[in-house]
Amino acid sequence: MRKLHRCAILVLEMNEAPVQVTDARLLHDAAHGDANAFAILFRRHVGPVTLYAVRRCNDPEDVADLVADTFLIALQAAGRYIPETDTALPWLFGIARRVLARQRRRSSGSIRLMVKASNTHVLFTSSEDDAVASAIDASRQAPALEAALACLSTGEREVLELVAYDGLSPSEAAMVLNLSPNAARLRLSRARRHLRQLLGPTIEVEARHAF
Repeated sequence: MRKLHRCAILVLEMNEAPVQVTDARLLHDAAHGDANAFAILFRRHVGPVTLYAVRRCNDPEDVADLVADTFLIALQAAGRYIPETDTALPWLFGIARRVLARQRRRSSGSIRLMVKASNTHVLFTSSEDDAVASAIDASRQAPALEAALACLSTGEREVLELVAYDGLSPSEAAMVLNLSPNAARLRLSRARRHLRQLLGPTIEVEARHAF
C-alpha cells in the first residue's frame, strides 16, 4: 500500500505543469555567469521592449540601439536587481527610459550612446527592419492623437503611454517613473482628462479603446 501511495505521488508530480522560472531567479543566475538564464529573460521580454522602442524612436537603427543597450545594461546590473513585482518588465522599461533620454541627447547621431562592452547586438534582418519601419510609420498615422499627446506635460504623456501602449498597470508604471502608485494613478487620471478635452467628442470615440 505504501508503495502504491508513493507511485501515485510520483504520477501527480509528473503531470504537474512545469513551474516557470521567475525573472528574479533568471537575473540572479545571469549575474553569476549563467548565459542561458539571461537568454531566457531576453526572449521573454524582447518583444515588449522592442515595442517600447518602436513607439519612441524615429528609425529602425535607433530602435535596435535602444533594445541592445537596454539588455546590455540589464545584464551588467543583474546582480543589483531587487524584485518588486512578478515581472522584471517595469525594471527593463526604466532602463530603456534612461537609455532613450541619453539617446535623444546624442548630437546628430554621430556619437554613439555608449561603447559596447561586448559583441552583443540586436540586428534586424531586412524584413524585420521593414517591419520596424512600418510600425514606426503606423504610430505616426494618427496626427490628431499625436498632436493631443504632444500638448500633455511630459509626466502625463509618459504615464499614459506606459499604461495604454506598453500594457503596464499604474503601479508598474509608477516603478518606471519613480513615483508612488497613488501619484501615478492621479497623473494618469489627469492625463486622460486632458486628452479627452483636447480630442473632442469625434476623435475621442476612435481613441477610447486605446485610452
